[in-house]
Amino acid sequence: MRALEILKLFLIFFKIGVIGFGGGYGMLPLIEREIVGRGYLTRREFWDIVAIAATTPGPIAVNAATFVGYRTSGILGAALSTFGVVLPAFIVILLIAMGFRALLQTEEARWILMGMKSAIVGLLAMAAFSLFKAIEASKVAVLVLAVISFLSLFMGANPFMVILIFAGVGFVLGKMGIF
Repeated sequence: MRALEILKLFLIFFKIGVIGFGGGYGMLPLIEREIVGRGYLTRREFWDIVAIAATTPGPIAVNAATFVGYRTSGILGAALSTFGVVLPAFIVILLIAMGFRALLQTEEARWILMGMKSAIVGLLAMAAFSLFKAIEASKVAVLVLAVISFLSLFMGANPFMVILIFAGVGFVLGKMGIF
């Protein structure tokens, strides 16, 4: 029975790796739907794992797959979930290395990639919305996010410095009872 559950996790994360373009954050809605929707974790547990995965070195989708696999099925679950999510990218890279580069230079391939980029933006927005619902974000938290986004996107702020500054802001606002 446990082997069947681990195989299911591998297949879930393999599917996520196949259809989850746009990096880890773009994959989060897919991971959430598959993992929370199937009852492996609650929404709150899932977003706690995402928070941990986002703060550890490495791609967030890989870290999330590892944490989810470990949380639900131990070390073997972690290994196969991680393998499942990276295997499709490995296969694609292998195929590109074998000569599909010319195909990707066609106008049709550029159209496909533009469509995929649009979908990625939507998935990222969906992930942000889902995160705010899961953490029951206050108006202050939304305002802080807006300021961070503005600084990062339009002012060219160093992301590391923005994180440090707003970690301090979060601490102070928490101490004041605003968060």
